[in-house]
Amino acid sequence: MNTVIRAGLEYLHKGCNPPLIHRDVKATNILLNAKLEAKIADFGLSKSFNRDNEGHILTTTLVGTPGYVDPEYQATMQPTTKSDVYSFGVILLELITGKSAIIFDPTPIHIIHWVRQRLARGNIEGIVDTRMQNNYEVNSVWKTADIALKCTEQVSMQRPTMTDVVTQLQDCLELENGRVDYSDVSFNTSSSCGPLGHNMYTMDNQSIGVSQSSSAFEMEHNFRNVGTTGIAGPIAR
Repeated sequence: MNTVIRAGLEYLHKGCNPPLIHRDVKATNILLNAKLEAKIADFGLSKSFNRDNEGHILTTTLVGTPGYVDPEYQATMQPTTKSDVYSFGVILLELITGKSAIIFDPTPIHIIHWVRQRLARGNIEGIVDTRMQNNYEVNSVWKTADIALKCTEQVSMQRPTMTDVVTQLQDCLELENGRVDYSDVSFNTSSSCGPLGHNMYTMDNQSIGVSQSSSAFEMEHNFRNVGTTGIAGPIAR
């Protein structure tokens, strides 16, 4: 599914004339046809941009869905192609974890912070959707999670382009397709001897928790204030 989504976004940013920024990429805007092929839908908020302007658009109104909106766009009111990249990163995390963009654990926490907390402990099994029942290639999941977190960096310049994402996720797909079936083997990746040391995701203990009465956009504002400088993703193996 994510293969079609990422290719579709790359086409919007590179192939359309004029190119488009979707501005509302989210799980519910990904539809499946009769062949279970994913399609990007709802272009009601999309905007065209001038290629010479490096994918920037000046707007006066913040649009999008809480949980998926680029924090830099919220701060500057200037969506870019990297805003779609951010939203795609959130979807990737949803696909890995089987959870929504905003997790109630028990208080609201953004999926990005939820994943980072667990990967900081080297706990890859702690983020993977339990319905996978350990039937996955662990290095592929590490790499996919790393890509997702790079897509959701707070500073847009630190995010990859969709073209880069297409290439990197293709590597993940090849790892998964080439794996031996270890479905009956119990992986232990929680120690420092796992695929990566937990210090790769060292972060502070500040919570993004918000009161039940706060709006989702306010929660994202709080999330922007949680420092992520120095947090590195897992090393691709």
